[in-house]
Amino acid sequence: MGSNKVRYIFCISTGRCGTDYLSKLLTTLDGCSSFHEQRPRLHKHVMQEYLQGNKKPIQKLMAQKIVKIRSHKKVLYADTTHVFIKSFGWEIPKYIPQEQIGVVILKRDIDKVAESTHRTQSGPFNELGRDWIIYPNGNHITRPPLSVLKYNLFRNILKALWRLNNNSGNKKYPAYFRRQSIKLIKWYYQETYALAEKYQKEFPKINYIDVSLDELNTFEGLERIVVAFGLQELYSRKRLVSIIGKPVNLKGTFN
Repeated sequence: MGSNKVRYIFCISTGRCGTDYLSKLLTTLDGCSSFHEQRPRLHKHVMQEYLQGNKKPIQKLMAQKIVKIRSHKKVLYADTTHVFIKSFGWEIPKYIPQEQIGVVILKRDIDKVAESTHRTQSGPFNELGRDWIIYPNGNHITRPPLSVLKYNLFRNILKALWRLNNNSGNKKYPAYFRRQSIKLIKWYYQETYALAEKYQKEFPKINYIDVSLDELNTFEGLERIVVAFGLQELYSRKRLVSIIGKPVNLKGTFN
């Protein structure tokens, strides 16, 4: 592949959109090392610090990340983690020429994302969710439905309710708080794709393609990515047959 062909693929997404599935599709490309959330993941507190404007913790860890990225021996590297847009993605162009980067902007219906995120205990009121998603912190492009003060108040109320329930893994939400959770997740969805627009303006030489999860459930979905990134020589439709349309990363049902 030429020096200006896409050699590194990343993904902008909210999660619960098919990022793991996308990674598995990319493994069918000849000579592709494809990962879903390769370590170091650069999520949790360093991601939240970055979102609030403190870039130093992530920047200190970028050397480790780049070593992992460059350690692959194949012609194409992919990591489909949705942490990208909230964390290390903004630092990547300092290390890799923009022309060699391809970014898949992956979307799914907003209501389905919200329901799936809440159902899997990955929303903004759960500690698991706070490791991975954006919640009100005072530094946003779009206005959240709850202020930082009200968000923290609601989170503390829920934590108290869950303690009364002996910290069951199945954290029950009263109807009012469930509605607030869904509203915040939908806001997180909008904020993520607002960040995507900002990213595209800041790094205009990167190769971008918008793809929906529904499209990825057809052969044509991955083929659009292949053509957009100039990867036709690596592609074979036959290798997709056992993967296309098969759900992955399913999680248990909760309240």
